[in-house]
Amino acid sequence: MRRALSLGDTPSLSVPLRFLLTAPWFGLGAGLLLAWQGADALATRWSPVTVALTHLLTLGFLAMTMAGALLQMLPVVAGFTVPGGRLAAMVAWPALCAGTLLLAGALLSGMPQLFGPAAAVLALAFLVLCGVFAVALSRRAPAGALAMVGGMRLAIGALALTVVMGILLALFLGGWTSLPALAVTEVHAGWGLIGWVLMLVICVAYQVIPMFQATPAYPDKFTFALPPLLAAALALWSYATLSNAPWAGGAGVAVALCILGFAGVTLWLLARRKRPAADATTLYWRLSMGSLATCTAVYLWPGSGAPWRELLVAVLFIGGVAMGAVNGMLYKIVPFLLWYHLQQQGVPKARLPGTQQWITERRARMQFWLHAGATGLLAAATVAPAALARAGGLALCAACGWLAADLCGAALRYRRIARESALERA
Repeated sequence: MRRALSLGDTPSLSVPLRFLLTAPWFGLGAGLLLAWQGADALATRWSPVTVALTHLLTLGFLAMTMAGALLQMLPVVAGFTVPGGRLAAMVAWPALCAGTLLLAGALLSGMPQLFGPAAAVLALAFLVLCGVFAVALSRRAPAGALAMVGGMRLAIGALALTVVMGILLALFLGGWTSLPALAVTEVHAGWGLIGWVLMLVICVAYQVIPMFQATPAYPDKFTFALPPLLAAALALWSYATLSNAPWAGGAGVAVALCILGFAGVTLWLLARRKRPAADATTLYWRLSMGSLATCTAVYLWPGSGAPWRELLVAVLFIGGVAMGAVNGMLYKIVPFLLWYHLQQQGVPKARLPGTQQWITERRARMQFWLHAGATGLLAAATVAPAALARAGGLALCAACGWLAADLCGAALRYRRIARESALERA
């Protein structure tokens, strides 16, 4: 079951848009870094370059878009007003930008004194975001949104836990504290990628897959059961990892089975679409869920713990699963927001582009193939970094640059139409 949209509760356009328009530039920066460093960036997941590259994507691209999406979706989809949403965006957006760049700079420069400022600025950004999201989600969930809201609450809790561990790790790297860094890093990554990113993708999918893809709704029992099961399995795995328990592998299998269940059900729903032709967003959801099933299968496959396996799982998850789902939603969310806000301003229908006219399907499909190609190259580069790492970085640059051009071009068109319409009314 999914809830009808409350479009009257839409926040000011500047609140989500600043986050959504900024994210592709961090992806472009990550691609440039990979193209510059080459094989060194994919030699091991523990190198400073690899960690910097990862956080440019997870903080600069993924957290940026998810913060903007939540500021928009909580009022419209869940019916929750975000208290102080405009002020929260004004504080969190620059702090998230600056903190991500400081963290990447600290890792790349080898200057430990930068980790403290990076941790402080990022803590401010996420304290503001987690605070306003927690207050909004503390209210009673409306009918039709119970499963989605329950999963969002777990996702925000996972984000808070991820941030706390990230700050501790930054302080460790800066020489201010001591902790079992390898185990904490594993758990930090697990809660960040699965508890926060994937949990939010799951909750958003409950609403947008049936709505935009014209599929049947997710089964009610499945939507209610999956988020708490995934969170419980992740908690067991975290405890086992931190305590070095022998059953940590079994707990990891439980997490993987939950993830495979979501991928399988979503692919099954996408196969039952009522629309015969697949648009770019459909292709992106297929890429995302196919990558999710693949990286889970790689994780579960028996064999030696070769370094490239961990990197392959990370590339498929970040590039294929998370960025794939986010890119597809950006091509739906941004044009709709621009169209809706111009409509609310009273722009005549003759001057108002339809939601499909802000970014053409041809351009969206081209960006999809660029991103799919980049993901494939990066996946292959984990096995042959010397031959393919720089090519993968350049492909990521092309995909993110294309996305930035599409979104910024649509935003500039919005501003031109709004200005011309205002002059005509005056």
